Amino acid sequence: MKETVSVYLFLCLCGLSSSFYRRHFYVTQRMQWNDAQTYCREHYDDLSTTTTQELKKMTSNPNLIDRYVWVGAYQNPANSSEWFWSGGEKQPVEQWNPGEPNLLDREKCANIYKGKSGLTNNPCDKTLSFYCMDYYETIVVQESKTWEEALDDCRQNYVDLVSIASERNMAEVIKNITTSQTAYVWTGLRFLAGDWFWVSGDDIGYEAWSVEGELQCPTKNLKCGALDIKNKVWKPADCEERLNFVCIKN
Repeated sequence: MKETVSVYLFLCLCGLSSSFYRRHFYVTQRMQWNDAQTYCREHYDDLSTTTTQELKKMTSNPNLIDRYVWVGAYQNPANSSEWFWSGGEKQPVEQWNPGEPNLLDREKCANIYKGKSGLTNNPCDKTLSFYCMDYYETIVVQESKTWEEALDDCRQNYVDLVSIASERNMAEVIKNITTSQTAYVWTGLRFLAGDWFWVSGDDIGYEAWSVEGELQCPTKNLKCGALDIKNKVWKPADCEERLNFVCIKN
């Protein structure tokens, strides 16, 4: 059984010219670190690489069944003080809890600790649940469609309409949609049952509404979220308006 944690982080991969999203999936099946790595590479991209921001959400996941949960950091066999990410990312492994890592001669794989926003280390043959990750990139579709049509197009041809989870995320999306043929583009924001939400299931932690602010009770048709490219803000829009749109793709 797999549990999905709605964590989107926007980052740039070393050596690549485009920017990517990273999404984490919590797998409740318990495995040793090497087996978990194999599982993640078969079903996703790899064991999870994390940042401090991601760790806070991952460690507070209410669906965690273990106190310790594997992620993708492991000890360099040639240097016990050096740690790498299974996915090959160049970002340093430095988000350790106080006093960690320790017992370096036998605890050579890293995990998160439930309720604490840092890493600890454990013997690699310990059987734990774990986090896998997938990478996605954004693409602007230069076709003018209603919000529902844009959602269907993204889900049929890519993965989903885009979610925007941070200021950095917003800046990178803006930078990558300069080819849009409309002043606004559809995002995955939708208003239903009294709340705005991302259709991908991601949390709305970061917000970038226009001067008018978030409409708690938008008029009949202003229930779809568009991104104003020039002013770099979100705005409620008529769902029947025809706009270009931003998808995420593998």
